[in-house]
Amino acid sequence: MSNRVHVFIQTTVALFLVLALAVPSVARAANDNPGSPLILTASNNSVSDTLVGSTGGAYRFYQIHYQGANAPVLVSLNASNYGSAGSQAFGFNLYGPSGLSFAGSTVQSGSNTSTAQFTLTNPAAMDVLIQVYNYTNGMPISFTLTVFGLSGGSSAGLVARNNTSPDQALNVTTINASLGGSLVGSAAGAFHYYTLRYPGGNSSLTITMNVTPVYTGQGQAYGFNVYRANPSNGQTTLVASGVPVAQDAYSMTLSATITERSAATYLLQVLNYWPGTSISYGITATGLAGPTIVARGNTDPGHAIVLNSARPGATGTLTGNRGGAYNFYLVSYPGNQSSLNLSLTFSSLGGASPSAVGFNVYQGASLVATVNPIDDGTGVQSAVWSYQNPDPTTFGIQVFNYAQDATVSYTIYQVGSQ
Repeated sequence: MSNRVHVFIQTTVALFLVLALAVPSVARAANDNPGSPLILTASNNSVSDTLVGSTGGAYRFYQIHYQGANAPVLVSLNASNYGSAGSQAFGFNLYGPSGLSFAGSTVQSGSNTSTAQFTLTNPAAMDVLIQVYNYTNGMPISFTLTVFGLSGGSSAGLVARNNTSPDQALNVTTINASLGGSLVGSAAGAFHYYTLRYPGGNSSLTITMNVTPVYTGQGQAYGFNVYRANPSNGQTTLVASGVPVAQDAYSMTLSATITERSAATYLLQVLNYWPGTSISYGITATGLAGPTIVARGNTDPGHAIVLNSARPGATGTLTGNRGGAYNFYLVSYPGNQSSLNLSLTFSSLGGASPSAVGFNVYQGASLVATVNPIDDGTGVQSAVWSYQNPDPTTFGIQVFNYAQDATVSYTIYQVGSQ
């Protein structure tokens, strides 16, 4: 957080209002001071606006009622016309009672867009003031502020309960997830566990964790690890660990991004080695695998199964023959140079050679690509195809098996379709 934002935190609401009265009369938004915030609720959880910056700071204020009980509430700020503004010049802060404050952390930044987030968790219910700020003089930045997980909404997060061992891991079933909990540390380690499903295809699974309070000792006493079971020997392999990416007076943010070929199930371990200290944590996971269906009857193009954002994946079995056995799928690509990733992960080849199985990609009657699986390094065979283009189109996906009498089992996922 910049020094200018720290100065604002130390300024009282009353002084802010007095100074505002001394400014010459100009057109002002109704919620440009903390005394008149716009209220956001579960049913009215998003707002869009444009904020023209100034060197002294330009602001918009919003308020939510946080329900407590360590429920994860995600505050997300998406900005466009971002230009040269950095996270120190544009972003948001959260203010609670007794001087409690948190700063949003940038999770994605491009040449003209930016996304900052904070996942709030706390045992106590409270009113929280959200301050969107812009310190870039004269620069108008368009933004959308959205709050997910408020009480009464349909997108409530998953709160840790009785998940202190791997066999008690809470199952996460959504593509984007908000997780939260409190965890009292010990010298031997205290843990919470969650099961995450990843779609493969080298798509990005990003896990961001906000923790309070800030650790006061040496090193890193809390955080998270991500493990994957090796199917060839059953042993777990460490895939990623949370790395600190931001810190303010009250909280620390850790993050990790995973990209792998194969669809897989991961074990997320939240850990706390700070003896006797209870941490509150909120986790946002984006890029998870969504629900799958069991593929049936899609053995010809006329009965192809449509994969889309609501139904991103399918599982199937296919018994091969020398003339070819097939399953068919359709994927609608939205264009705009967005990324489309397809993954075909085999849980069993049934004795088939990797060269005899895989998938073809068709655009109309034209063959675009043929992809055979390769070992991802853990003994799992997976085939991956990625695509970017300005033009929207529809692809036909033909899963094939030319191995006579060999039955393969597979999971197919797409990430990036309409």
